[in-house]
Amino acid sequence: MEYIQKADVVLINRLTIEDVGGNFVPPYNFLHEENLDYLIEAVQAEMFGAPLYPEIYHKAGLYMFNIIANHIFQDGNKRTGLEAALLFLQLNQYDLILDSETLTQFTLSVA
Repeated sequence: MEYIQKADVVLINRLTIEDVGGNFVPPYNFLHEENLDYLIEAVQAEMFGAPLYPEIYHKAGLYMFNIIANHIFQDGNKRTGLEAALLFLQLNQYDLILDSETLTQFTLSVA
């Protein structure tokens, strides 16, 4: 299984703000960097040899929810959370095909 790294999430945040707009506070736009460090470890965590998040949708949801709810960045958390989840799914050969309105409403409901 392919996992997203910390640098990937930081890049997603920077690129989404550059593309859509928002406030980017250099150098990395962090509000709670420690929450991102936790997320990167938690998504791969095991207990007694079994994954805490066994299914791919659990892991994708963990990326999305933690980035959004834990306010990792100064701005762009919802967009970054969605894009991180989608990237994780794509890296693992899954494509989520939904219209942008459904994705927007789902992301707002997570927030």
